[in-house]
Order: sequence, then C-alpha cells, then structure tokens
Amino acid sequence: MAHKVAINCGHGTMTNGVWDSGCTYKGDTEAEMMLPITKACVVYLRKHGIKVLSDADHGNNRNMVADVTWANSARAELYVSVHCDYDKAPSGTLPLYTSANGRRLAAAMNRRVLRIRGTKTRGVCKRTDLYELNATLCPACIFEVGSIKADNALMKKKAKKIGVQMAKGIIDYLKK
Repeated sequence: MAHKVAINCGHGTMTNGVWDSGCTYKGDTEAEMMLPITKACVVYLRKHGIKVLSDADHGNNRNMVADVTWANSARAELYVSVHCDYDKAPSGTLPLYTSANGRRLAAAMNRRVLRIRGTKTRGVCKRTDLYELNATLCPACIFEVGSIKADNALMKKKAKKIGVQMAKGIIDYLKK
C-alpha cells in the first residue's frame, strides 16, 4: 500500500476567502516564496511513489482549515505545512511539532535540509498552540524554512534543493 501524505504551502487563502500573503520583506511574500519549495517537495515524493495531497497543485488556493480537513478525511499519514519566519526572526530552520511522532518527522526533515550548504537551524521546537499541529489526526510539522529576511537569498536560490531535502526527510520518517 502506498503512503499518503499532506504537504501544504503556508498561507494562501484565508477562511473568509481573502488572500493571505503571510510575512513579507521588500516585496517578497511568504506564500510566494514557499510555493516553489512546496512544489519541489511534492514532485519528489510523487516520483518516489507516495500519494500526496497538496494545495500547491492549485497555486496555494486553500486555507489551513480546509487543508487539515482534507488531510484528516483522506486519512493522511502525516501533515506538513511549509512556511518561513518573519523578517525579525534570526536565520535558520525552525521545524515545529506537538507529538512525539511529529518531533521525529520534524527532526528527520531538518537533518536533511541542513545538508544544504549555508543552511543552519534554530532547533526543533514543540508548540502546542498552533491549529495545524493540533487539529490533524496524524503526526504534523510546520516547517519554518528560515527567516524571510535573513535567509531570503538562500531560500530563493536553493528552493528546489530545500524542497527535495524536505521530501527525503519525509521518506526517512516513513521508512521507520
């Protein structure tokens, strides 16, 4: 049986239908910057036989409530939401989780992303106050790829590599 996962791009459409760009810096928006990373992750996973539910297939046009509902109703094995941190955040990845399995998922993804030259981490952080981590029926991770300001050039230049490494981390997690 093939694995089924949900990989979603942060922000996009809010529950009231209004566009939500996420954080911004000098004309760059979180939603736009995370889309190529999310797409690269999704493409890699699908090439490796994993069924992927993703709002990235339609330009990040779903809100987080719809994404979580979709993942839950489809019985996804894991849920990942791809984000970047605001402009005052320090450089580095910051994967967020709630459960023990969410922590394993976050750590596996982080280990892989850190293989990209120039990438550093702020650690893996437990959070109990975030909807996407609490409302999912499966292990979940909100993966903060970096700071929209401090890691801007890296995220743009290495978007595909970041997405592929995230996917490899997901595959590492699924193999255990």
